[in-house]
Amino acid sequence: MTENTPHNPTLLLVDDQVLNIELLQHVFKDDYTIVSANSGAQALALCASQLPDLILLDVVMPVMDGHEVCAQLKADPRTRDIPIIFVTGQNNPEEESAALRMGAVDFISKPVNASIVKARVRSQLMLRQTLRQVQDLNLNLEARVARRTSELQQALEHLQQSQEELAHSAANATLSTMIAGVSHELSTPLGNSKMVAGTLAEHARDTVRAMQAGLLKRSGLEHFMEQVTEGVALLQRNLERSVELLADFRQVAADQASEQRRSFDLAHAVNEILNALSPSLKRHPHKVVVDIPDGITMDSLPGPLGQVVVNLVNNAYMHAFDGRSDGVLTIEGRLHGEHVHIAFIDNGFGMAPDHLAKLFEPFFSTKIGKGGTGLGMAIVRNLVGKTLGGRITVESTLGAGTRFDVTLPRVLQGGGASQLLLK
Repeated sequence: MTENTPHNPTLLLVDDQVLNIELLQHVFKDDYTIVSANSGAQALALCASQLPDLILLDVVMPVMDGHEVCAQLKADPRTRDIPIIFVTGQNNPEEESAALRMGAVDFISKPVNASIVKARVRSQLMLRQTLRQVQDLNLNLEARVARRTSELQQALEHLQQSQEELAHSAANATLSTMIAGVSHELSTPLGNSKMVAGTLAEHARDTVRAMQAGLLKRSGLEHFMEQVTEGVALLQRNLERSVELLADFRQVAADQASEQRRSFDLAHAVNEILNALSPSLKRHPHKVVVDIPDGITMDSLPGPLGQVVVNLVNNAYMHAFDGRSDGVLTIEGRLHGEHVHIAFIDNGFGMAPDHLAKLFEPFFSTKIGKGGTGLGMAIVRNLVGKTLGGRITVESTLGAGTRFDVTLPRVLQGGGASQLLLK
């Protein structure tokens, strides 16, 4: 099993009653690999050939009860770290105390409550996995972090290659800016991870030297473990942030690059796009408020829809909020029959009537020569009307903000030809 292959935990169910085993198998069959034994001797034999990740052990069994099985497992170095949860009909505090003294991690009374037993098993497996990760990190810290850093560096190089390829497409020009923002944003967690890894590796070498010289004291070991725990937590936070940012960007980039039709949740898709845009948006004091309920499922083209969202957000930040520090763009989404209505409402400067009349004309922009191309809104109208089969309208009052209303079919018809008049 390679490091990148997810490990499916194995549960050993031990009970002399077949019905009890069948009940627990039904509870856990969808989440774990299940192995069962109907006697203590059979359970010990199974553990000798295959180490489970957790054992649910009945107490009252003939010949060899659960207490004796637990004692033998805890006496064997190979099996003593396997978490054991006693499952028994003897519901009393003394029985629970005895189980915990013998080394069990938990005690569950029969009849079993499925939600409770699933939650307790999940908690113990998460704890066991965390302990394994810390132990593994202590042994392979420098090599593991170097490998992870290399993988993320390769991902960054791939993003830079994507930036060069997509730079040739005017419709996807905003994606290039997004890539640059993501690359910049990744530099902070990656730099932090590299620094923490180096520090932990140095502490590990010092501790090993002290241990080999016979100078390692309990206080020194405790201090080292505190440093490892804090360092691992910091590494995890930084790497999780990197993975989250890459995941959101990967989906947005894939949708825009491939323009493949698929089913998606509107709120989830819009939030993915905004997360990918966040490195560039957070440089400004404005904010975007999303008011889209979960559950609006569309069967359409998320890539072109993402381009529409990006262009309308950038339009608000570049034009509506220019010179302001309190800009708010609200994105509302609602389902009306078989159509989805998305509104982009800003509290910006608004537009004069002559500007409003030319808004969707190619190469019209009040920012020509100052960062504007005049193509953004023309691309939006083309994507909404021809690609997504919808319509876009705009209302604006000078000094009172602007509102764009986009109406799209929930299920894209045919090749996306509009059945709604473009207004």
